[in-house]
This record gives sequence, structure tokens and C-alpha cells, in this order.
Amino acid sequence: MRDLYRRLGIHVSASDAGIARAIARCENQAVKTDAEDVLRVESRKREYDQLYGALTGIGLLRARMGLSHAPYWNGNVANDFSISADGEYARYAELKAKVARAVRVHDIWQQVRRVVLWGSGISLATGAGVALLVFAPDLF
Repeated sequence: MRDLYRRLGIHVSASDAGIARAIARCENQAVKTDAEDVLRVESRKREYDQLYGALTGIGLLRARMGLSHAPYWNGNVANDFSISADGEYARYAELKAKVARAVRVHDIWQQVRRVVLWGSGISLATGAGVALLVFAPDLF
């Protein structure tokens, strides 16, 4: 699927007259034929616009996750819907930061839990020893 809008130099919201003008001045015959077949027939244009929106969203998601430069997305095959990350930092970096924060909180909680359990055990043992000394001194 080609990005006909980008190749024609128009926006998705272009009017029918704007699309017709862009098709008329297009020099690439293959793009011109595809645009005529798809963008000039209302039912096909509506379906193309839905697919265009989905692929554009996937391209933006890929860019935000830092996957645009992965080996499978290089070359002319995937260029039509490769999008820059639009100024936002990658969502992947945000996800990594959240996971790292969660791991730190978990590790701290495990340390606190370990100290509390040891402290409780020692306190319980000490209390039992003192109770035995006070209430059963003849055992010692």
C-alpha cells in the first residue's frame, strides 16, 4: 500500500478538487494510476482512508517505541509509513523507566520485609526468653 497522499503532496483532508489537481500534476504514472483508481472513487477512498489511518498510527507507534530503524523496517518497502517520533520521547524509554522504578520499589520492599521479619523473630525469641525467666525461673 502506497502513501498516495504523501506522494501526491496533499493532506488527507484535501478536497476532491485538490485531489484532482494533485493527480493531474503528478509525473509518476504508477502513482497517478493508483490515485485515480483509489482516491477518485468515494467507496475506495473511504476504505483507503481507514487503512491509511491505521498504518499511520502503526508508523507513529513504531517511531515512539524506537523501532523505525529496526532491520525489518529498513529500505523502500517500509518507507511510506515511517514517521518521526513527533518530538515526544520514545514510549519505550518511558516503559523502561516505569519498569525500573517498579523493580526498585519491589527490591526496597523486599529488604524492608526481610528486616521486619528478622526483627520480629528476634523480638519474639527475646520476649519468650524473658517470659520464661520471669514466669518459670526454676527451669534455668
